[in-house]
Amino acid sequence: MSLPTIKVCGNKNASIIQLCINLGATLIGFVINYPKSPRSISTYKLKILVKNIPKHIKKVAVMVNPTIEEVKEISNYCNVIQLHGNESNKFIKLIKKETNLLIIKVIKVKIKEDLEGIDCFPASDEILLDTPSMGQSGKAFNFNLLNEIKNKKFFLAGKIDINNVKTALKYTDKIDVNSGLETEKGIKDSDKIKEFFNRLKNDKS
Repeated sequence: MSLPTIKVCGNKNASIIQLCINLGATLIGFVINYPKSPRSISTYKLKILVKNIPKHIKKVAVMVNPTIEEVKEISNYCNVIQLHGNESNKFIKLIKKETNLLIIKVIKVKIKEDLEGIDCFPASDEILLDTPSMGQSGKAFNFNLLNEIKNKKFFLAGKIDINNVKTALKYTDKIDVNSGLETEKGIKDSDKIKEFFNRLKNDKS
């Protein structure tokens, strides 16, 4: 059986990226120009890291309230943009007009009412549900908030790791994993990555 759709985000290391691809990740994410994150890289570093990524793998630029000029520049290196700020549906339409990027809009979920945001961005290609802190607090997503949700075609993030991914997959088959594969903030661990993908494969067998 095939693996769920896995996006590994916050990448800074070429060998780790290759390992993730070899194990089954189909989206590779990069936090761009966001100094608050220990996973942030420059556009120059992005340009280097994407060079050896196969064409069939989606390259995702994670950005917070970018300008349209910054988005256009990123479109030279990535084919997906993940909007993690207060971007509007109108801005998403502008990105669609000015670039060929696929768009993932993040909804930050703390309470049940936050899920109403799913319907506010019809121009986006995908929705990603995440904790409000963008991986900074170490808090895992509260899966109980999703019990009554009907539309399950979303990415799910929020400190997903080997211990809770099975629960996450009850709600969606699109998983965004980042801090759950790290030994410390910004540093991915090859053993954790291997264990994570092995868990997915074993659960599917």
